Amino acid sequence: MSAYEGFVAVHKYQLASIPEELWQPLFMKLGEDYLDAGNFVELHQGDIVPGYSVHTKKDVTLKKHSDIFLIDHAWTTTPKEAKQQLRDNETLLDRMESIMDIEKEELADDEEEDEVEHDDEVVKMVAEQADVSYGEAKKALEEENYEVLNAIMKLTMDEEHKKEADRLQEQVINQILASGRPQEKEEEERKEKEEAHKKRLEELLERRVERVYCQMWSYLQTYSFSVLQQDGEPKAQTAWYACDEVGSALCHSSDPSVVCVPFIFSRGASGMIPYSVMFPIKDIKAGEPLTCDLLPKNLERPIDRKAYLLAFQQRLLADEDVQKITKELVDSYKAYQTSLEATQPPKSSKITNSEESVKALLSHPAEKAKEPVKVASTTPFVCDNLKLANTKLVTDEDKADIIWRSQDFMEWDSLKEHQTINQFPNEFCLTFKQNLAALIQKTYGSPEWVPRTYNLVTQLGEVVGNYLNNEESKSDNLWILKPWNLARGIDISINRSLPELIRTHDSAVPMIAQKYLTKPCLYNGKKFDLRYIVLLRQIEPTMIACVYNMFWIRLANKKFNLDDLDDYERQFTVMNYSKYEMTQLDYKSFIYHMEKENNIKWADVQNDINQAMKDVLAAAATQPQPLGLVPDKKPGFDAFSMYGFDVMLTDDFKPKIIEVNFSPDCTRACKYDPDFVNNIISVVDSRAGDAEKGLKSFTVL
Repeated sequence: MSAYEGFVAVHKYQLASIPEELWQPLFMKLGEDYLDAGNFVELHQGDIVPGYSVHTKKDVTLKKHSDIFLIDHAWTTTPKEAKQQLRDNETLLDRMESIMDIEKEELADDEEEDEVEHDDEVVKMVAEQADVSYGEAKKALEEENYEVLNAIMKLTMDEEHKKEADRLQEQVINQILASGRPQEKEEEERKEKEEAHKKRLEELLERRVERVYCQMWSYLQTYSFSVLQQDGEPKAQTAWYACDEVGSALCHSSDPSVVCVPFIFSRGASGMIPYSVMFPIKDIKAGEPLTCDLLPKNLERPIDRKAYLLAFQQRLLADEDVQKITKELVDSYKAYQTSLEATQPPKSSKITNSEESVKALLSHPAEKAKEPVKVASTTPFVCDNLKLANTKLVTDEDKADIIWRSQDFMEWDSLKEHQTINQFPNEFCLTFKQNLAALIQKTYGSPEWVPRTYNLVTQLGEVVGNYLNNEESKSDNLWILKPWNLARGIDISINRSLPELIRTHDSAVPMIAQKYLTKPCLYNGKKFDLRYIVLLRQIEPTMIACVYNMFWIRLANKKFNLDDLDDYERQFTVMNYSKYEMTQLDYKSFIYHMEKENNIKWADVQNDINQAMKDVLAAAATQPQPLGLVPDKKPGFDAFSMYGFDVMLTDDFKPKIIEVNFSPDCTRACKYDPDFVNNIISVVDSRAGDAEKGLKSFTVL
């Protein structure tokens, strides 16, 4: 096999998007790292766009598929690492400022000591008092650093006294010099100046880094790749890269003249080298701008495509009217908001909230009361804490009455009629953040007890319209970005930049954008959220749900403000899965202090929280799959589920349901309440324990 044939075999999937007649020249240029685009094109500034654009030279034309050019990647990064990389590499920072047409800020000269201006009246007064000339008075003032009395004494003292004063002064100075104090003072002043200069350099660097970070979303491109994890499963990741000066100057057009796509060149044992390749897809006349389509192919709705363009405002061609796009997006958002407000929740008699009726529904036939309940579990806190006398742990799920897994269960057809599983089919409708948002919006519209949430994959136009509407009304525009299905605070960030918000659509892990709570209720000045364990016992024929009375408070480590959005310990509350220390609060003490400090009745706040959690579950229990939990036909098994509800409070003590978590880790709950698992199992199956006793640890929703 020739080298060229090997190249084609290794890169066949990437070559599929490139005309075959360009494969050979691409192979040759890659082998020599031949960056020859500069022979054909040149950069213009302020020509068709405010920044740079790339044009064919005045004496050069390019024919369709006539050539292919390598575009170097000037920077490869991730959103989390970008700022630190810029801080650590000033050469990179300089180049990014140049590519992005950002004027470099230089450090101003250190402030010089203000010269003392001559006060004519003071000089005249000294001259008069000392009976000397104006010039002599001025000179004495300068020598005495404009200390008026010292200047007059100097001028009026006779020669004998002057000699004695000078002798004493010299003696004192010699003693001071011998003690080293002037040197100490001089060294101290030098260090102070150095520290001040260093601080000004750091502040300058941070301003430059911040400007590049804010601007980079208009220039960075992406490609996705997979990395094998320790368990052998691939994990999708996104590489964010900035092209060189030519690639970064390509303007957008929906009718482009060139294609520019990433191409990862494999050199075998030498490793992989990322490039982009550019080739003309139409004839380009001399002096014409080169344009490419910057929009992702997965954007199908016109409103989403227009929204995405606003991430590249500085690279739009003149015929793209940003104001027109903005108006269309705001109007679209307002129409969407009107439709949400018109949503009427379905009327249903399925919701049970009588504790007596719940007890009756939970009871099992008397003849089975003495049979041991076999429990199979892969969940450590269940195995370690199940102590009910009428239960037996087994390892074979086929022989179990209750199956409690901490992993997703998918073998629904294998379950028998007498078995109970700790999951409902399709409970992703609650535990995936984008699905929860869709469920709430379809059922209730836009209730006050959830933050406004958008799916960045399917609702880009709506979230950008909301952002622009907030901008027009001068409302705050802070958004928190979260992966669809990751918990424990993984990969979340706070955002106020529209381009960054839009470009998050390109992440390999799909994301939601949720309105950030800028006026949260605080505990000793710190943010907190509340974790509730909610048991959903059944959804058919009536919904039975109850919340464990004990709840957990997760507290930020630093006092809340909006000055530093990158400070995790100030903005976030999930510390037990991070490198930070976790502050633990007893819920009874928390309630006592909240009532004392805020003059409220916690029972009223708790009622609002309970109603919000009930509404969430009611939506799932009344909506058919895949939107909700209701199956097409009655399943041949029993089910229950335990969810972790994360709740925040506004500064006027109104609840916000932040998210619902699948199979929450309750190890900490078992430490606080050793009967936690026993109470749940008793409520799930009264043959295992006293359901009425177990219910005392719950409040029926």
